[in-house]
Amino acid sequence: MKKFVMGFLCLWLFPNSQLFAQVKFGGFSSEELELEMVPFEPEAKIVVLYEEGKSYFMVNGLHTEYFYRVKILDENSEDFGNIGIQFFRGKSLVEDIVKLEAQVSYLEDNQRKVYKLNKNDFKEVNLGGGEFEYRIIFPHVKKGSILEWSYKKIDHQYSVLEGWAFEGETPKLISKYSFLAPDFFQYQMIVQGKRLNENNEFSRKKNTFSWTLRDIPSMPIEPFSGSVVDLQERVDGYLYSSTYINPNKIDESDAFYSSWNQVAEYWFKIPDVNSYFETDAADLKNYPKYFLVNQPSLNEIKEVYRKISREFISNSSRWLEPIYPMETYLEKKEGNSFDKNLLFVHFLRKNGINANLAMVNERGNGRDKVIEVPFINQFSSSIIKAEIEGKNYFLDLTDSIIPFGMVPPNKLVSKAFILEKDKGRLEDITQAHRSGSTSYIQLQTDSLGNLFFNYQQRFTDYMAIEIANFFRDSENKTDNYFTNQSNNSTVDFESIHLQNDLHTNQTITLNYKTSPIDTLGELILLRPFEFSRFLKNPFTETERQYPVIFDFPFYENFNISIPIPAGFELEDFPFSETITIPSKKARFIFLVDSQSDELKVNCRLDILSDNFSVEEYPHLKFLLESVAAKLNTPIILRKINSQD
Repeated sequence: MKKFVMGFLCLWLFPNSQLFAQVKFGGFSSEELELEMVPFEPEAKIVVLYEEGKSYFMVNGLHTEYFYRVKILDENSEDFGNIGIQFFRGKSLVEDIVKLEAQVSYLEDNQRKVYKLNKNDFKEVNLGGGEFEYRIIFPHVKKGSILEWSYKKIDHQYSVLEGWAFEGETPKLISKYSFLAPDFFQYQMIVQGKRLNENNEFSRKKNTFSWTLRDIPSMPIEPFSGSVVDLQERVDGYLYSSTYINPNKIDESDAFYSSWNQVAEYWFKIPDVNSYFETDAADLKNYPKYFLVNQPSLNEIKEVYRKISREFISNSSRWLEPIYPMETYLEKKEGNSFDKNLLFVHFLRKNGINANLAMVNERGNGRDKVIEVPFINQFSSSIIKAEIEGKNYFLDLTDSIIPFGMVPPNKLVSKAFILEKDKGRLEDITQAHRSGSTSYIQLQTDSLGNLFFNYQQRFTDYMAIEIANFFRDSENKTDNYFTNQSNNSTVDFESIHLQNDLHTNQTITLNYKTSPIDTLGELILLRPFEFSRFLKNPFTETERQYPVIFDFPFYENFNISIPIPAGFELEDFPFSETITIPSKKARFIFLVDSQSDELKVNCRLDILSDNFSVEEYPHLKFLLESVAAKLNTPIILRKINSQD
């Protein structure tokens, strides 16, 4: 993620040569050459032997030298050979990659050989939105191979550090990061992880920082674990102050981040940002005619919202400001989330409505949790806070599928950086919703006497958005949906009908007929819960290292009616049960009403929080094990024999 750019230093700065001693390609130790298994992670197929990042200042900005040495320990590691190095070129070469080198040392006929990669092995790819990536394509990726690559990233800003992650997908023997700052700058370092805090080395002037960790296990893959960035051992930093600035007047400087308001004030000075706050923009060539409505009603505001969200394109970008001034964006109709949301802010403010942009984290793209210091690099996107007809709304036009009054699920966060003139601040935000699904299921008989279930599933709020996201792709027809959802590949579906009311009342309704029914002699086994998300418990491990993070709280409700068909009697069915975990954050209710001619079942699972601690995990696991066991228990009918 990248903040807006500040001017680079007009000073000649030189790194300390002793601090930044160069690691050489091919300088393997005997231990590295002989290593066949990671002692602390024997099942590892790949191991990082050594990695290092070294950041320092030069006249043209912040330089970071990267070096990686990785060994292949297993024959089945062919997919590791492609390495991606992302950077943000933007409009003015914000970042650049130079001195890219790579080689592979591999075994052939019990002899170690070296292949030095050339330009043909490096591919530059334009990812859009100012994002680029160099891809290194390694040959000879097989057991015993040692891959090495190095490069320098030049960042023409100096206010925010790139950061360094010590933990990752593979185990590491040694991981090092060093940062040398000029004596006259004071950086606020953000250190995450107990071992890093214990191994922090810094100079007396606190302008040289260094960390080294050894024997680092890979991060475990756990379902519903949230953002990796929140969990891994890592360091980040941002520029806080300077000896050139009066410490009593830091807020008056536009070069340092001592407060949220100071960051906001600098953001408003960016010309591209300021263009969206011009009051006489109606004279622009491509100014939308539907912007010219005076004192719009809420319905008219919603209509403008829908038109912008559909007519303008938003590309993924780390750039925390608009890519274009408003006039250019109106012409191109393509930018990032800041372009698109600022255009709607312009419309609202033009009509006297209090509306401000807000920076937020995106779940799955960087941090989920906000660090409560003015560290701009933690954010990745934007939303809008607006007060319309006396009610506060959080809005986002980035994705045309999102209805007015909601934001995408990955932007359901608890805090936002409100970019309000003279009142820039970090603010707690809440997104009221009741997301879930309710299924009405009835056993029926067709004209031939065959049994089937008639389903009506109603999805609300963010659960409805999940369904809409699945169907947005023209290739994802209803057949694909049922194939993905069903736990029984032999079940057929008929009379499928989808009603999309997402933009009117935040619901999607799905109707269909199917027969998750098995016959075993004179017994008929009914399985009405075939489409529950928790027919299988996703939590199988006895212990867990990270908290459980769901995208949002939700419920799953089933109302089932099973009239006993003529010629059958009720043989067996699951009993009623209620389970609530000690924290009251999750509960399961299963109620059965058995009568002579009908069986009624009401089943409801409530996940009332999106966050469960490691200590709560055993209780949540037990509850979902009980849910899976209950939902997998069939309702059994027995054919009445004439002799009975």
